[in-house]
Parts: sequence; C-alpha cells; structure tokens
Amino acid sequence: MAGVFKEILAPKTHHSALMTSKPSSDPGKTLIIHSGGIGDLLLALPAMRLFRHALRQFPLYLMGHSERLALVAYDLKAETIHSVEQAGMAYFYLDDAFLPSPLCSFFSSFGLILSFSGKGGQTLSKNLEKAGVARVLNLPSFPSEGLKVHASDYLIELLSKEGIEGEVPDHPLQLAEEALIFSRDYLARSGLKKNERILAIHPGSGNPAKNWSPSHFAGIADWAAGRARVLLISGPAQDGVQEVRGNLRKATPLIAENLSLLQLAAILKRSTVYLGNDSGITHLASSLGLPTVALFGPTDPKVWGPRGTSVRIMFGTKPDPPFLSEPQSHRYASRPINLELDEVIAVLAPLLG
Repeated sequence: MAGVFKEILAPKTHHSALMTSKPSSDPGKTLIIHSGGIGDLLLALPAMRLFRHALRQFPLYLMGHSERLALVAYDLKAETIHSVEQAGMAYFYLDDAFLPSPLCSFFSSFGLILSFSGKGGQTLSKNLEKAGVARVLNLPSFPSEGLKVHASDYLIELLSKEGIEGEVPDHPLQLAEEALIFSRDYLARSGLKKNERILAIHPGSGNPAKNWSPSHFAGIADWAAGRARVLLISGPAQDGVQEVRGNLRKATPLIAENLSLLQLAAILKRSTVYLGNDSGITHLASSLGLPTVALFGPTDPKVWGPRGTSVRIMFGTKPDPPFLSEPQSHRYASRPINLELDEVIAVLAPLLG
C-alpha cells in the first residue's frame, strides 16, 4: 500500500521544470480545491471521498468557498477549510503572475493537491507547481459538452486514470452533531411536533428557466396540508418563495430563511420528503439520503441528476429535443418544465405516506 501512495504523490517528471522550490518533506499532507457551486460540489463528492479513502492515512485540508465546503468537511474528515477568496489567491489564476510568498509557502507544504476547476484550471495547476507542490491533479468541474456520462462517474474515472482507485464510500452525507442539535432546536421552536412529517420544498434554482411554476408548487403545498408540515426553503437569490406564498389557498408553511447551508442541511436531514428543481439544494437533499423528487427540464438528468436510492427524477420537457449542456444556461428559456400537478402528486404521495 505504501508503494501506491508514493506513486500517487510522486511529482511527474515533465512538471519538474515548473518547480521553483523543493517540495515539502511531508508528502502526506493533502489539499482539495473546489470553488464551484453547491451542485457541482456534491456531484464531485464521490470523487472526493475516493481521494480521501485512498489517502486516508494522511491529513486532508480543503480550499474554496467556506460556507459550501462546510457541507462536506465533516464527511471527508477534513482538518481545516481555507478560503479561496483570501488576499493573493487571484494571482494563482493568472499567467506569468508574481506569486505571493506566504501563499507559496502554504501550498508548498502539501505533497498532493486535487483541484476541481473550470476555466483557469491549467493556469492554477502550473502556478501551484511553481509554488513548490510536489504533484497537482487538475480535474474539470464537469464533462465536456456532448459527453453522455454522469458527472460523478466522469470525475471518478479521471481519478482512476491518475492511479487513485478503489471502492467509493457510498453513504448519506454525514453532518456534525452540532448541526443536528441546531436542527432539533430550530424545528422545536417552530412548533414542529414529535414525529411530524415534513415536506421540504425548494421552488428556486440558479436559473429561473429551470423552475417549475410557482403556482404548481403552491398546489403541492396545499395538497400536503394536513398530511405533513410544509417547509418552504428560501435563499438570497430569486427563489420563487414569495410567488408560491401568493398562490397558496390552504397551507401555512414554515419558511426556512436566513440559514447557513450547513444549518439548512441539518433541517433537511430531519425532513420526510423533498421536492425541488434541478438545483444545488436538490443535490443536497439527495446526498443526505432524503427521499427526493427532482424536476428536470432543460438539462440532462443522466449527466446532472442527483443520485440516491430514494431519488425520483421527473423529466418534464415535451417533446424530447437534444439536451443542453450546463454551461449553456442562457438558452434555458426555451425549455420549460411541462409537468402537471397530478403527475407530481402521484410520485410524492407514496413517499410522504
């Protein structure tokens, strides 16, 4: 096993000309860099788990957007989260830039860095090597356009080609006890009864054109009233919650707002069923093992869909034209989700009980 680790951590010979200082004598310290959205992060989680499991003898650190990475830090048993927005990081995404010494010293302490990146990824990798990192693995954030493979499988395959293989740990996203305690207290203060069922609804997404009609979400909430407590999830972006509330006729939902992502995750973990569009929060719900009904239209669920034994994906674009890749989000407007209220209720009813 030690030989495998040495091979993984060894610098590639064709990178040696880029290195300006010797790599650290501690090759076991590892770092994952991921600065993408919530959905991208959770699609990358299986690859991160594989990386962590293969190198479980060594401490792991994370870098990216701190609030998002807090969702996976406990699950990955990470030591610390470092912000990608700290002073000086922008230089690492520029060609021929002067690299700040403090950050060079920080990065050179790692024997292996796994970086998930889109545009600028190659430049970042080169600058990390110039800073003295023994080896950098740079993976794209998602499959190239036209490649019909699930994003999670694609990333795992790329890691396999780099010599990082093995069984991928498959379990619901694990959260720290502090987050679970917050959830219990929050729901108790909100008047939730013991063992009361919760239907969590997130009517928004990163692009309004990917969203089901707010009036339909309101119809679901009204149908669920009396069967479960309805939890409407609100966020900083235009999420459709006000539009849903304006269409309600019966339900009086609890509004989850002004919460951190980790707090929201803990509340979702207590829920019974989740309903949402193609969004990062939908991926969060499925990763927690929550029975999830995901409504897809413009994008291909075979590439971007949430995974889990309790996930039901409803595809609502009719007729069925070629899918658009995620980067072409500006073209979503022509691809509405055409699902009727009764169709979604038929899927939700047995899950809600």
